[in-house]
Amino acid sequence: MPGEFYVEGKQEKTDLSQLIAGLTGLEAKVESLATPVDFWSTVDDVIDLPAAATDVGLPDVAVGELPAGAMVARVVAILKVRAIENTNAGGPNAINGIQAIRVKKSTGSWGIHDIAAIDLPDNLWKVAASTREMGDILIGSIDLKPVANGPGAYNFRFEDARADLDYLRLNDVMVGMRFYLRAA
Repeated sequence: MPGEFYVEGKQEKTDLSQLIAGLTGLEAKVESLATPVDFWSTVDDVIDLPAAATDVGLPDVAVGELPAGAMVARVVAILKVRAIENTNAGGPNAINGIQAIRVKKSTGSWGIHDIAAIDLPDNLWKVAASTREMGDILIGSIDLKPVANGPGAYNFRFEDARADLDYLRLNDVMVGMRFYLRAA
């Protein structure tokens, strides 16, 4: 019978169909694994987040050609900040309220063609008065593929950025995009 074999010295037959089905499923999973490719912005040496809500631009990311035959499976944003500084002597400073870093393709307009790339919780980057601390790297979990689906320039910004006090300063900021690719 197909899917069976006989082991010499044994009287019973063993059905291999479950093993074959398992290997077929594993093969499909291996084929679906995606390879990450990163694209990075230039460095912006100082970005100040004010106490009054305002949109604050971040460096743009230029995405070059993707490998031939590659299909975009997923895209996430990365934010790298070398140092976080509280320029205010009046007390501790941090992100004030839940905020988001948003992204859009440079050909679209904000508010229509953008999506949240990284969510920022209230009190993120809390720094004592007049001090500077180590930076941070944030990797978003939101799939940006509806907006970021291939080569082009992508704009990023803090939407309605606000800190507890003027100013929460971010030093040496870079934005990255991680494209997860798989063979088409």
